[in-house]
Amino acid sequence: MSCPDSVKVGDPPTPISIATQPANPMPSKLSSCVIGIDVGGTNTDAVILQGNTVLACHKTPTTADIQEGVEHAIEEVVRKADIAPGCRVDSVKIGTTQFINAVKEQDSSKLDKVAVIRLCGPYSQGSPPFVDFPLALRNLVEGHFGYVDGGYQVDGTPISPINVEQLREQARIIKAKSIPSIVVIGIYSPSNDTQEKEACSILASELGPGYDISRSSAIGRLGFLERENASILNASLRRFARRVITGLSHALSHLGDCKLYITLNDGTLSKASIASEYPVRCFSSGPTNSARGAALLAKSHMSDESDEREVLVIDVGGTTTDVCALMKNGYPRQSAAFVKIAGVRTNFTIPDVHSIALGGGSIVRINETRTTIGPASVGSRLEKDGKSFGGDILTATDLVRWDPISPEIKTSGLDEIARILEEAVDLVKTKQGNARIILVGGGSIIIGSKIAGADEVIRPEYLEVANAVGAAIGKISGAVDTTAFPAEKTIDQQVEDAKLLAIERCVAAGGNKHTVEVVDVDVVPISYVTNGATRILVRVVGDLLEGYEETHLPANPTLDGEEFHKAGAILPDEVYKESFTGSKASSYDVVKHTDINSYRPRIEGDLWYLSELDLLFLQDGTGVLGVGSCGEPYPAYLACRLALRNGETLTIRRQDTFPDNSVVLVGGFMGSPSVYLERIPGLNEVTDAIKGVVKQTGIADFDAVIPNEIGGMNAFEALLAANRFNKCVLDTDLVARAYPKLWQTVRCLKDISVTPASLADGAGSCEDFTAAHDNYEAEILMRDACTNLGSLCGLSVNPIYGVEAKTLPRNSFSYAWTIGRSIALSRSLKEDPITSLLSSENGKLIFTGKIISVTRKVAQGFTRGSVLFESFSDIENERNTSSTPKKSATENLLIDFENENLSAILKVDGKEDKVVACCPDLICVLDKANGAPLGIADYKYGLRVSVIALPAPPVWTSEKGLAMGGPRAFDLDMDYKDVVGTVDVIYEPPKSVWDMYGEGA
Repeated sequence: MSCPDSVKVGDPPTPISIATQPANPMPSKLSSCVIGIDVGGTNTDAVILQGNTVLACHKTPTTADIQEGVEHAIEEVVRKADIAPGCRVDSVKIGTTQFINAVKEQDSSKLDKVAVIRLCGPYSQGSPPFVDFPLALRNLVEGHFGYVDGGYQVDGTPISPINVEQLREQARIIKAKSIPSIVVIGIYSPSNDTQEKEACSILASELGPGYDISRSSAIGRLGFLERENASILNASLRRFARRVITGLSHALSHLGDCKLYITLNDGTLSKASIASEYPVRCFSSGPTNSARGAALLAKSHMSDESDEREVLVIDVGGTTTDVCALMKNGYPRQSAAFVKIAGVRTNFTIPDVHSIALGGGSIVRINETRTTIGPASVGSRLEKDGKSFGGDILTATDLVRWDPISPEIKTSGLDEIARILEEAVDLVKTKQGNARIILVGGGSIIIGSKIAGADEVIRPEYLEVANAVGAAIGKISGAVDTTAFPAEKTIDQQVEDAKLLAIERCVAAGGNKHTVEVVDVDVVPISYVTNGATRILVRVVGDLLEGYEETHLPANPTLDGEEFHKAGAILPDEVYKESFTGSKASSYDVVKHTDINSYRPRIEGDLWYLSELDLLFLQDGTGVLGVGSCGEPYPAYLACRLALRNGETLTIRRQDTFPDNSVVLVGGFMGSPSVYLERIPGLNEVTDAIKGVVKQTGIADFDAVIPNEIGGMNAFEALLAANRFNKCVLDTDLVARAYPKLWQTVRCLKDISVTPASLADGAGSCEDFTAAHDNYEAEILMRDACTNLGSLCGLSVNPIYGVEAKTLPRNSFSYAWTIGRSIALSRSLKEDPITSLLSSENGKLIFTGKIISVTRKVAQGFTRGSVLFESFSDIENERNTSSTPKKSATENLLIDFENENLSAILKVDGKEDKVVACCPDLICVLDKANGAPLGIADYKYGLRVSVIALPAPPVWTSEKGLAMGGPRAFDLDMDYKDVVGTVDVIYEPPKSVWDMYGEGA
């Protein structure tokens, strides 16, 4: 690649600029500069910057030993820059894919065995470490795991103190197994890491030198299993990471006193010594660097701060094109979803990048009716195989570079490229109207000057090495993720304290305190608790303080030199943001080599024996029936799957043949779904609650368990509880959906009391409720008790006899299974999951669009709020070439929720309000890409969704049902009769799996 000598970022803008900007002359006097490097799978790119001036760039093939390629890139870029005497290179900032590639390649020479020590007390033991790792990777990294006393409740009180003798025993086991790398993870450690530090110190003392001990709180945010998984990958990579960083440091040796920094997933920097301890943070720095570099290179075009147009970055490579949206601060929006790395579910943040199979090397095929582009690509062999380079394969690049190509093929091919790209742009956009697009990447030659959905296309100078430019301008960050409670200080005051702490951490990591700015603040009330618990997330960034030395760190109570090496202290914290855009990571991955269409559940008489595939279907199905609440069922799903793999059985019993004199007990959870994701249930919460009811009622034995509601985690927890009692689950529940209040059940519609009832925390504490004045009083008493027991408790209520069980909602598990199967089948066939679901379940699509705002507040323990959606832009209108294109109306959808979605109101051009659905009908928000159900905790700015409505069963549309579960029960000023028929379907009772797949079906 030929690079001009110099260009100043800030030349006069040229709308829809296709030609590169002219270079500025070399500055006459230089003092210091910075080198940015991006090590990709094919090429290593390097740039040298002084301030905002690009002095030179160089692109060289990535070598097997990346040190060699980096050394060559540095030498060449310094030579091209012709740095004047007296100028120094202060720092080299490198982004690399080496660490994530080591995991993807499952290279045993780069991955170590890991031991995991959980500070958890009685919790989390149903979902052990490593259990959801792909088998091959699990065999490489699983060394040992152990459970010891410790951990914190959501309010900061200890679950139990650290048990020194238990830790010493674990150290003896680890030493006997010769496991070199250890992860310590404690419940709620991101909010309070004291116990993790203490445990690391004890283990280090027992093990002695030669063992690598790290803390989970230094790796990830709240979300116990995902943080643990990320910590395991990080620990396994540490030895390899140190080797890579050592090599990169050696490549800088000829530059003198030059500091090495590594770019992180969020576009900020880490000192090399810190990055070698936390390689997992560098997994996805490439896309972020590209977006950050694009923002700087096109800065002159975005000087008007009053311009409200959205800015998108399109990075076109050889095989794929990445499209992402830029925030005002010049950083790409980050994914809000769980991210799978090599099949491992984690919760560290990466850029929300929409990738499409389109690049300069995409293969062009000429069909009778149309020209297709990709998805196959010649990739890095473009200059050998492409026709414009003398090869035999027609590629996307050849459409613009190969002279002999016919005009018809060229036109049709470029039109197809435009269509593919414009669909991606429309999907990524989060605002109506035209966007500005910054086009970068070596393959951008294939993109035309006009893109529907955009009125400005910027092709900045050095677009081929935008990723290296992004690395060169990386800043330092600091972050805080904590749970606060209104006490001596208000929540607002504690937010200010969190800002100060985040700034301290940024400065301690090498940030210039005079340039630090707060870029993200999110305050999220925690639902189902009565003590005002609120999650606070703050992120700050600042310029790198050149000349910063690790020995000059200010006093910081969370860091000391010896502890860093022993326990893996963090500088800075993992960065994340609640309002990032993203795609909901589906709770169901299509199982390879499984023909879902022909799959039949195992039915034997009145029993349905669940398989792993059945559990996968239930995961999405119960999520849909949760209508926005009930918590992510992932931990309980893992526990159920583990039971099957251990040779145990999970069975569901047919409802309509259940004997009249049989006894059913109710099992589930009361409390906050947010707590459920951090304080993973143990083995005893629900079983202890059921035992409490058995003791109160004097029942000698029982025959089955049902969930208090079919939505989300409760369905899986009922399966687990039944299995632990060696019982089955009955194919029903108490609600037929999810509702926030304990008394919103079909039994309470008949004035049946919820008491006698029991709550249990799984740690030996159980509270019984023998009677209450009414079910409303029982709700209040049990909510308060739940908060006192850690805001998450096993729950069991008044037992049910068979004659009543037959009158409960019909075939609840079968219904959830059918919904999940429909979504899974669509995914396996690469069809739209929403269309299939609506067809099979008599639903209606209400809206398709993007989230543009979310508001939340907690009242009496319940999260009340609303989410506003905006429809996708109409690219067909935007592509209309007539002089007076038709402008489509702007549509918005407003959903009110109280833990569950309550109503959906359509707004057209901000004038007309129309109720299109409301409770008790089921209003479900699904990820547009894969149909995964979203809970209210998943609602984030920019998330792309489909909103559907499913009809409620008649029991809830009766006069009494509406009084208890209709819109006015939630103080909504509307009547259900006003929207009857808007779902435009007739309710049909769900069929059982016996009717669909049983003998004779």
